[in-house]
Amino acid sequence: MKSKTFWGLTAILVWGATGVAAQTIAEELHADVLRAAGLHYAQPVLASPHDTPPPAGKTPFYISHFSCPSAYYLERQEYYDDPYMTLASADSLGKLTDIGREVLCSVKQLRNEAREKTGELTEVGKQQAREMARQLTLRLPEMFTDNTFVDGRSVVENHCLLTMGEAALEISRAHQPMNMYINASRRTISWLDPQDKVLEEQRKNPDAMARYAEFTTRWAPDDQRLMRVLFNDPDYAAGIDAAALSRQLFDLAGSPQHEVSAASQHFNLFDIFTFEEIHRHWMRRNAWAYIRYGGCTLNGGQQPYIQRQPLWNLIHQGDSITMLDYPVVHLRYTHESVVMSLVCLMGLNGYDLKTTDLDDVERRGWWSSSVFPMASNLQFIFYRRNPKDKDVLFKVLLNEQEAKLPILAVSGPYYRWTDFRRYCLNKIDRYEKRRNKETTTKTK
Repeated sequence: MKSKTFWGLTAILVWGATGVAAQTIAEELHADVLRAAGLHYAQPVLASPHDTPPPAGKTPFYISHFSCPSAYYLERQEYYDDPYMTLASADSLGKLTDIGREVLCSVKQLRNEAREKTGELTEVGKQQAREMARQLTLRLPEMFTDNTFVDGRSVVENHCLLTMGEAALEISRAHQPMNMYINASRRTISWLDPQDKVLEEQRKNPDAMARYAEFTTRWAPDDQRLMRVLFNDPDYAAGIDAAALSRQLFDLAGSPQHEVSAASQHFNLFDIFTFEEIHRHWMRRNAWAYIRYGGCTLNGGQQPYIQRQPLWNLIHQGDSITMLDYPVVHLRYTHESVVMSLVCLMGLNGYDLKTTDLDDVERRGWWSSSVFPMASNLQFIFYRRNPKDKDVLFKVLLNEQEAKLPILAVSGPYYRWTDFRRYCLNKIDRYEKRRNKETTTKTK
C-alpha cells in the first residue's frame, strides 16, 4: 500500500518548502505517524524520566495536577457513520477500487466497535490512566503516605470522569490506607472549564477567519488524488465531497490507535495518505488550534486568558497548601483545550508565541500535538524543607517532562513560588484592566 521511498522523497520536498523547523516535525511524524492525530494521539506511557535533583534539603509536599481524558472513542457516532455511508453507497454500485473496499472494511470494523461507546474510554485509555497514576506514585513515593490527602475533581463528562476513576483506583493500590476524596459537579466549571463569551466571540473575528481560509487553501492536501485511490469511476468520484471525505478518513486514521481489538488493528488508514498530505492535514489543524487557544494576534492575542480562572485557582490553592503540615495531591480532570490554553497563558516552553503569520507558527515550534494529546497533563510539584520553610520552590511537568517558564529559575527547572504567583497575578491584573478599559470605552 505505502511506498517507503515515496515517503522519504516527499519529506525532502516538504522540508524544502517549509523551512528548518518543519524538518523537526517531519522527523517526529516519520518516527511515529500516529502523532499526526494531534489531540487524538494516545501518547504512550513511558517510565518516568530522570528528574533534576531539587536544591539541597527541599522535598515535595504538594502536587497540583491538571489532566485531560485518556484515549476515548470519538464523541459522535456520525464521525464513524458519515464516511462509512459514503463508501458503502459507492461499493453497492461497484464504484470502489480494491483499496477502496479495504478502506470500507476497516471503517466498518471501527464503526461497529465504537457503536454505543462514543465518548467512552477505550481499553488503551484505561491503561493510560492507570499507568500514568502508577508512574506518579513511583516518581514521588514520599507524596503517597498514611498522612497524604488526595482530592480528585472532574468536569461532568464521561471520559473525564472515567479517567479520574481509573487513576484513583491505581493510586489507592499504591498505598493503603489512602485518604482520598473524588467528586464531579457542574459547580466546578468556573475553574475547571470556564467559559468567556467576549473572548469566544473574538476568536472567530473576520481577520482571523480570512487568514485561516487563505492558509488552508494554500496548504490543502491533494484530496483528488485520494479520490482516485478510492474510486474506480472519475465521474462518480466527481460527485463526492472530496475534502469532507478526506478529513473524515484522516480523523478515523487517528482513532484506531485507541482501540486494542483485532478489528481496529486490521488496517492503518494513514497508509492511504502520502506523507505530504499527512503533514498538510497536521498544519491546518495546528493553525486552527493556535487561533483558538494560542496568542494569535489576528484575533487579539488574548485567547489563553479564557483560562485565567483555573490559573488563579491554582495560585489560591498553592498558597493555602503551604500552611499545611501534611502532603496533599490535587487531581483535576478537564478538557484538552484547558491544558492547551493554560500552557499558553503561562508561557510554558515558549507557547506564549504571538504572531499574525500562520506559516510562522510551525517554524517557531508551536505544535499543539506536543501539548494536548490524549491523557496530556500539567503537574506542579511543590518543594520545601519543612512546614516552616517559606521559601517554597516548585517545578512544572508538561506530559511528564520538566518544562521551562519565562521567569528566573532558582536552579534547573525549579522556580520560586512567590516569583511565579507575582508573574501570573500581574499578568491577569493587566488583562483585566485592559478589558475593563475597553468595556468602559464602548459603553460611553
